[in-house]
Amino acid sequence: MSLTTDIHSLFVLILALFTFAATFLAAYTIANALRLRNIRLSWKSGKLNGYPLFSTLFVLFIGAVTAVSFYFQLEQYYTILSSYSWMGLCWFASSYFSSKAYITDHGIVKNINDPSQTIAWHQIDDYVEKPAEKGMEYVFLYRGVDYNETRRSKIIRLELYVPDRKCSKFDKIVSLKIGKTMTPISDISFDIKTFE
Repeated sequence: MSLTTDIHSLFVLILALFTFAATFLAAYTIANALRLRNIRLSWKSGKLNGYPLFSTLFVLFIGAVTAVSFYFQLEQYYTILSSYSWMGLCWFASSYFSSKAYITDHGIVKNINDPSQTIAWHQIDDYVEKPAEKGMEYVFLYRGVDYNETRRSKIIRLELYVPDRKCSKFDKIVSLKIGKTMTPISDISFDIKTFE
C-alpha cells in the first residue's frame, strides 16, 4: 500500500466518523425538542438573524462547493461532498434547535441539550430584567446543589435574552408563574455583572 492510499483511507474514515457523530447529535437534539411538552413560547436566538452562525455559514459554503462540483461535473467528489452536506445539515439542525429558547408551563429551557440551562418555575428565587438592544435581558437566580461541596446549595444564574416581539407574552407568563411571589427589579441603575 502506498502512503497516499493510506492517507485517503484515513481521511474517509475520519469523515465517516464525523458524519455519524453529527447524525447522532442531530437525532438527540431533535428528540429532546420533540419531548418538550406544553410549550407556550419559543424564539430563535442564533447570531445570524436568529440562525446559528457557524453551522449556517458551513452549510452555505458546502452548498456553493457542491454547486461548483456539479457545474464542472467533478464526479469523483460527489460522495465526499454528500457526506459534508449531510454533516452540515445535521450540525445546522442540532445547533438551531439547541439555540432556541423554550418557555413551557413547567419552566425555562434555554438549551435543550444542557440540563443546567433548564429551570423550573418553582426553583426561581429572584430575577432581574434589564433593557437590551432590541429586547430585554433577564437574569434568573435559583438554588442548585453543589455535589462537590457536601451537597450545599449555591446560587446559580441563568441569563435569557428576550426579543422585543416576545417581551409582552413572556412578561405575562412570568407574572403568571412567579409574579405573585416576587417583584422584578427594574428601572434601577445597577451593574448586571454583580450577580456573578
